[in-house]
Amino acid sequence: MSPTVNGLTVILLAGAIGSATLLPMKFVKDWRWENTWLLYAALAYLVSPLTAAWLTIPHLSQVYTDAGWSVIMPVALFGFGWGASVVMLGLAVAAVGLAVSTGIIMGFSIALGSLIPLVWADRSLLGTAHGLRIVLAGGVILAGVFVCAYAAYLRERKQPEAAAENSSGIRGIVICFVAGILTPLLNLALAQGAEVTRLAVEYGAAQNQAANGVWGLAVSAGSVPSVVYCVMLLNRNKTWKFFNAQGRSRNVLLCLTMALFFIISTIGYGMGALRMGQLGPAIGWPVYISSLIIGNNFWGWLTGEWRSAPKASFLTMLAGIAVQVGGIVLLFARDAADIQ
Repeated sequence: MSPTVNGLTVILLAGAIGSATLLPMKFVKDWRWENTWLLYAALAYLVSPLTAAWLTIPHLSQVYTDAGWSVIMPVALFGFGWGASVVMLGLAVAAVGLAVSTGIIMGFSIALGSLIPLVWADRSLLGTAHGLRIVLAGGVILAGVFVCAYAAYLRERKQPEAAAENSSGIRGIVICFVAGILTPLLNLALAQGAEVTRLAVEYGAAQNQAANGVWGLAVSAGSVPSVVYCVMLLNRNKTWKFFNAQGRSRNVLLCLTMALFFIISTIGYGMGALRMGQLGPAIGWPVYISSLIIGNNFWGWLTGEWRSAPKASFLTMLAGIAVQVGGIVLLFARDAADIQ
């Protein structure tokens, strides 16, 4: 099996697992959003990546020291920006549902998260057929994003009671677009942290686990917006008391499950991207995010998000996903030909 196919397989599996990350949130009872998100963020974005990095990267502190501030700071800042998008994702899911929010946010993430690492890796590739194919695929995927956004508009327009219940549907869509711009920063952190992964291997880390050194920096920095925002809400809304509500053990278990899905998926993506070589972040990211989109829409459908929606809005959402999948097929056209 070629490194590209091997890495692709790992990434697809990681995406399938990651698509279920926010699903348990639907079953948390008697907690406000900020209660659930604080515990989830602390476990998934702070504890898990630091623990994984410490367990899998020998001499972790020395790796960071040798990489230097010129590498460490951009990685952490990219992670912080991604962390802001994560907060927005959580709010968007509450506003417009799992399928719509992830369809828009992840679609934007595909286009930007593949193009920018491509330019960083080798700018001259933009003038090649393969580079132009990646750019064109990004445009196709963005078209699918706008179709998904239109599907959300149709659903909210025909379901005013749902819009009122979920705050403002239009506001939720705006949040989705802003988050979509920030979400790819996590992939840029991986591209920027190439020196960290190189040093991790040099100090004895397994090749397929070297990206954990980057996640330890980027994802933990990304926990800050979630933690700060949730603490602000808990103080303002006086909702700390809900942590003691009946059924808290069940809620904690659900948050832990969310955190495990997230960190397993993130580590899996890093393993797959590194196996694909220098262009792994540029090529692997679209596949990873597309698998998240497809999985999230499956879970959204299974849990009844579109049950009372107009048929036209549901079909439009499916069309948007199909356009994004078409962009992925275009992205891998050459690789498929080479494999054959």
